[in-house]
Amino acid sequence: MRVAIVTHHKLPVRGYGGTQRVLVWLARGLRELGHEVLVVARAGSRVDGVPVVGASRREFEHLYGDPDYDPARLIPADADAVHFVQPVAARVSKPHLVMIQGNERGPLPPNSVFVSRDHMTRMGGRFFVYNGVDPAEYAFRAQKDAHYLFLGKASRRVKGVSTAERVARRAGVRLVVAGGWRWRWGRRIRWVGSVGGARKAGLLAGARALLFPIEWEEPFGLVVVEAWISGTPVLASPRGSMPELLRPDMGCLCEGEDAFVEAVAALERGGLRYDPHACRAYALENFTHVRMAREYVTLYERAIEERWGCR
Repeated sequence: MRVAIVTHHKLPVRGYGGTQRVLVWLARGLRELGHEVLVVARAGSRVDGVPVVGASRREFEHLYGDPDYDPARLIPADADAVHFVQPVAARVSKPHLVMIQGNERGPLPPNSVFVSRDHMTRMGGRFFVYNGVDPAEYAFRAQKDAHYLFLGKASRRVKGVSTAERVARRAGVRLVVAGGWRWRWGRRIRWVGSVGGARKAGLLAGARALLFPIEWEEPFGLVVVEAWISGTPVLASPRGSMPELLRPDMGCLCEGEDAFVEAVAALERGGLRYDPHACRAYALENFTHVRMAREYVTLYERAIEERWGCR
């Protein structure tokens, strides 16, 4: 199969950017399954091992907003299916689907694909595919350091960094805050800024647990899978996809700040124990880039058969 992945983002992403990383992993997974992949992205993009067509901001504006626009320059004539990251207005003659990563407002096309069952249900959709990560980009450690980790876009209140800080102070534990926003620090709170690559992998693998005190309906929670692939359990709010993804042997759901404090205290005294090997095995079974690609291929085949989105 020949698949064109179309995104207005510039690839690869620097720092925060879950959607962009998922797209790179998807392209990689499709290639590992033996499919041909072409990426259409913002001019200047590159994806290792995959041909890239660079497009201007203006071209993407037409693609998303102009029903008379002909995107023939962007979408190759021999593509079997096209994978978009947001609904398009242009006349697309190829079967295609739209990957929805956020909590979008307004009506979405019937060929939308969401990132968890909860996300699909809340958005009124029909299909979902879990995001997958490439395990090769992460480290695994069975022996953990003393710190807990918050990893996310700390500038977004709904990510819960303030709650994570209060939990750490009340529980008397060390917290590392990794995110793209300067945060308060002190004797037990350390802010390390936006991280990636080996440094990010090391923080994930070494943490006693990931604190994920979200204050919104999380569509998926990529950092949770990144923690599990690193052998690290997760303490999360029971919002969005978390009750669906988080098994009791992978971490625990905490309803409110007091519950987070109690869970951290239980980890510290040994009342809660999690097997790092089991965390990694769970992620490898359910949330890899190859599994994600395989499930998208099933939807591409259906899109081709039923001519999804063709005009």
